[in-house]
Amino acid sequence: MKGLVDMRSSGSRTCMPQRHAAAVPVKRVRPRHAAVQTQCILTPNQPDVGGRRELERRSALALSCTERSPVSAAEHLLGGSSFSQAAYSSPQKLRVAVDVDEVLGRFVYALNKFCKEEYGMDYNVADYWVYEFAKIWHCSQDQSNHIVHKFFESDHFNDGIPIIPGAFETLARMSAQCELVVVTSRQHVIQDLTLEWLDRHYAGLFTEVYFGNHFALQGASRKKSDICKTIDAHVLIDDNVGYARDCADAGISVLLFDWEESYPWSKLPEGFSHPSIQVVRNWQEVEAAVAAMAAVEAVPQ
Repeated sequence: MKGLVDMRSSGSRTCMPQRHAAAVPVKRVRPRHAAVQTQCILTPNQPDVGGRRELERRSALALSCTERSPVSAAEHLLGGSSFSQAAYSSPQKLRVAVDVDEVLGRFVYALNKFCKEEYGMDYNVADYWVYEFAKIWHCSQDQSNHIVHKFFESDHFNDGIPIIPGAFETLARMSAQCELVVVTSRQHVIQDLTLEWLDRHYAGLFTEVYFGNHFALQGASRKKSDICKTIDAHVLIDDNVGYARDCADAGISVLLFDWEESYPWSKLPEGFSHPSIQVVRNWQEVEAAVAAMAAVEAVPQ
């Protein structure tokens, strides 16, 4: 399938094959950062991409405390932090798992631009009542997966995903008192590109990166709740209601990220509540919520 058309005459937008010439995406070679080890975890029983050892990746994602102190720089720029030493004095840091798409970067925004340019599909973020693209685009799951993997090869994916406002500054402050890791449903095929994007926008903040390999063309997937339990994450910051409920049921605290209340797919069902799920609308609310959790953890039992 090389293209899609907007079936406006039928009253709904859908994906249908269309033959047209498409520019061959050019893969840009970026300079590698100064190498520092961080863990990059693949789903078990998957081949080690690029011939690297399974649990290690040379990257600038995780800088040691002696090389970087992001909280100091952030406090100097922003005038303070919710994470004071008085608020959190436990020797065990709160382990916070952070999603990538729609939490750190605007994936759907960039995907929509790609779909409009490549296939003539015209969608806005507000159209995504569920984070399942096949249902939004009215096509099969295979077609949806194909489109998304074509997106992965484009400049819209490589260079066109904007960061969420306030994310870096907040995480820089949090990193002094919390251990930050990435838990993403992204596929193994975009492992390198994901790590490079994190290098560019969130360098020095995350010690580990875990890939769930969901909606992949090949390879097994792993539930976020399983990953979070395996790595002993205390908190997950995620925009997906399904992942939030699954993790909350597994005993993990969840901050359901609905950025400025603009994510239709992040809305909990009417009347639903869970003691382990808290809705947050921006990174300032994330910081306040995590600081409160850290303070509770620090209280002697």
